[in-house]
Order: sequence, then structure tokens, then C-alpha cells
Amino acid sequence: MRIRLAIVVVSAIVFGVIIWWKGIKLGLDLKGGSYFLLNVRQDIAVKKFTERIASEILNEYEKTYGEQTTESPIRFEDTKIYISAPTDFIEKIKKDFPSFNYEGSSLFGNKEYHIFTLKEEEIKEIEEFALSQALSTIRARVDEFGIAEPQIFRYGKSNIVVQLPGIQDPSQAKRIIGRTALLEFKIVDDENDFFATITPEEGIYKGTEVGAGGKTVSYLWVYEKDYDKLKNFIMNLDPPQGRIIFVGKGERGDIWRTYLLESISEITGEFLRNAVVRMNTITNEPYVLISFNSEGAKRFEKITGENVGKRLAIILDEKVFSAPVIREKISGGVATIEGRFTIEEAKELAAVLRAGALPAPVEFEEERTVGPSLGEDSIKKGIIASVTGAVLVALFMFSYYKVSGFVAMIGVVITILFTLAILSLFGATLTLPGIAGLALTVGMAVDNNIIIFERIREELLRKQVIKPAVESGHKLGMATIIDANLTTLIAALFIFQFGTGPVRGFALTLSIGILGAMYGAIFCSKVIMDLLLQKRIFSI
Repeated sequence: MRIRLAIVVVSAIVFGVIIWWKGIKLGLDLKGGSYFLLNVRQDIAVKKFTERIASEILNEYEKTYGEQTTESPIRFEDTKIYISAPTDFIEKIKKDFPSFNYEGSSLFGNKEYHIFTLKEEEIKEIEEFALSQALSTIRARVDEFGIAEPQIFRYGKSNIVVQLPGIQDPSQAKRIIGRTALLEFKIVDDENDFFATITPEEGIYKGTEVGAGGKTVSYLWVYEKDYDKLKNFIMNLDPPQGRIIFVGKGERGDIWRTYLLESISEITGEFLRNAVVRMNTITNEPYVLISFNSEGAKRFEKITGENVGKRLAIILDEKVFSAPVIREKISGGVATIEGRFTIEEAKELAAVLRAGALPAPVEFEEERTVGPSLGEDSIKKGIIASVTGAVLVALFMFSYYKVSGFVAMIGVVITILFTLAILSLFGATLTLPGIAGLALTVGMAVDNNIIIFERIREELLRKQVIKPAVESGHKLGMATIIDANLTTLIAALFIFQFGTGPVRGFALTLSIGILGAMYGAIFCSKVIMDLLLQKRIFSI
């Protein structure tokens, strides 16, 4: 008896200590904060994969036939790669890149190109990877900025839900979460004066500069406020084969200008090892110093060695930050990103680069902010409802079952402590639907005790004395309690498995509460009843 009583008392104390020590995480609907529904652009992830494979094929081609100085033998778009090469090279590509189906050949202009299309199963795999990688990256970014108790989970085939309790200003969170942070290095084509042939529309101007090779080349530019106009205009331009147009800030800082770049990235942020903020001792402006891993350092050294005298564009999220001239081969695998940052912007950029690039851009499909006053109001109403319900239940139990009602309420208290302690211990979040689950748990805990009490009364009506009646009633009621609770638990687990968002919160709290209710009724209440019987103060 003493051991069982000690278990009840110690367990109640332990549950209370866990709740006090770990605290209970409150969800967005209780604490207030920001909610975002993101859509991961999986189609762009597929396109980027195709571009990377095209780059690898081009490297193989140049190893075999030498670097091409005229039109590139490799083209790509979406899920297709076009290759103009001898038959033996095409056969090698078929063997080396099984992710692509060979679709035959076709004439483009006066050249024959062999067509390779990405397989459907490969596309699905890339899309799934893009979603899971985006989930991991967003979690890493949120952790980098120390946002407390975030809830980040996938929703459907291509969506991610981000809940940030306590964050009332969503602007910084949107920048952190939504920035693709795709770092690319591309060679600037200063040999091709493509923009000289373009007639700009009103508000878009044409400028000239001396390229890295000493040749005068043209570019288009606009004032800062007309960035969208320039972007829309260049979308309708048809750059030369193997080239792409990007926009970046001009040296003046208050204009946006165009760059004609090689379409295939020479190196990307996937080879990044670290990114830190440093101060320029001359300009006293912050910049981001990036370092590559061993593979990235080798690539960077090779690229700079092969392109001495050319400009290397440093691109972040499809904007050119700078395009310095490569003076010599650069060893050591380090580079700098400068862009007239504030110290806060530089720190933010370094953080998202460290967390890694998103595998594809994300779009904010929905966002909302729950104010702390609404959260407090929800907590207040939830507490009032729960306390009112508990008091009414207690009054009924005391009036109808007398001392036994007191036993039942101790079991209910232990059930609540058990539920909250498990939520705290595993870092689960309590939401408004969770409070509803807790209220339902209280009802089930009371029901469990009522089943036992009614069984005891039935035994007493059969002229049994009190102690054997308690033993018999408890044994007979236990089977019914276990059967009813396990049935509800299975239903709750299915709801948790297949539900989303608030429904899962309800199911989680209910599942834990059911286990607590069984512990409270089957073990704790029995121990207290035995103690009261021993003291001869039990009544029903």
C-alpha cells in the first residue's frame, strides 16, 4: 500500500516539476504571431537540375573536343537538353545519364541537335527532394535567427506551413524565409555587343562601357524606381544562344543595369562552406566573405585560371551583386560579396547563405498575423471554459458520489498533470483545439471513474460488504474502461496521422490525455480508495 501511494504522490510531483521546468509551448492561436503558407516552385528545381546536367555534359564535351569559341553545342530548356555532337559522344551521354530519355534528333537552323528529356520518375524525385530540402533549409534559417518555438511542416504536395509564435512583425521573417539565397558565378560575355542592337522603350536608357577585353560594349539601364520596367522589357528579348540576361546594381548605386552572361553557372552556393561578415577598412562598409569547400575551391581555382582577363559575375537570387575582372587565378577558395549593405543586411545575408540556398524559390500564398491580445483572449476564454466545466463536474461528483467524488477529482487532476507534462517533455505545442482535447480528456477521466463507482454500487446492492465490493467493482469496470479508451485512442491516432494543423493538435492532446485518464482511473483512484477504506472514511 505504501509503495503504491508513494508512486501516486511522486508521479504527481514529477509531472508538476516537468511542467514548471520545461514550460508549455503555446501555439499561434494562443500566443499570437505570424503564419505563412508557402508554395515551393518545384518546376524551377527541375529546370535547375536540367541546367546542372547540361553544364556537366558541356564539360565532358570540352574535355573531348576542346573549348568552343563560337556557338555552344549544348542547349537546354525546362526538362530538355539539346546536344550537337558526333554519334559516339551521344552514345556516351545515353550511357552516363540514365535519368534522361533519348528522343531522337531535330534540326535547329542548319545544325542537328539530339534531344534528351528528363524521365517522369526523375521529375517526381526532384520535386519531392525540393520540398524536403526547402523544409530543412527554412528550419535552419529560423533556428539561425533564434525564433522561439516555431512550427514548420509540409502541407500537401508542394506547400509548407510556417508558424512563428510571438513574431508580430512578419517583414523580417518573410525576408529570412522567402529568400532563395541561390548563389551563382557566371562569366560575363564582353565579346558580344548584344545590347547595341536593341532599341529601348521610354524610360529605359542605353549606356556603354569598356569590357574586360578592352572592347566597348553596350548595356541597358533604368533608375532604381523603374526596376520592374527593365525586368519586363528584357523578358521579351531573345539573347544569343548559350547566353542569358541578368540585372544588377550599377556603380552609381541608384540605377539597375543589364549584364549579358553565359547561361551555365560555373559554380553555385552548393559548394559553400561558410559565410561571415567583415568590414572594408577603406570604405568602412560591411561585406560578406564566403569560403568554399574543397570541391568548390578546386572549381573556383579552375574557373578563375581559365578566364583571366574576363569578368566574373557574382549573382544572388538572380541579381548581379558585382562583376569584378579576374586578374589572376584565385587559390584558397574564398570570394567576397559587396553591395552597399548595412551591417544588419550583411548579417542577414551571411546567415541565409550559411543555412543554405533553397532548392527552388518559394511564393507566399497566404500570410496572417495573430495579435497577442487575441491570443490572450483565447487563453482567457479557454481557461474560463475549462475551469467552469471542472467546477460543475466536481460539484456533481461531490453531491452524487460523496467521498468517491473526491477520489474521482484527484484522478482528474493527475490526468491533467500527466497530459501537460508529456506535452512539455516532448516540446509539443498546446493550441486552442488542444485545449478542447484537454477538456474532452477531463470528461473521459470522469467517465472512467463513474464506470467503476456504478460497478461498486451494483456489488453493494448484492449485499456485499464495502471492501470486497470495491475490489469486484474495480475489476469488472476495468475491462470496459480499457476497451472504450483504446477504441478512442485508435481513432485519435488515425486523426493525428491523416489530419493537418489544428486537427493534429486536438488529436495529440486527446491521445496523451486518454493514457493519462487510464492511469488516473485504473491505478491512482484505486490507490486512494484503498487508503480511504483503510481509514474507514470511504463512502459512495
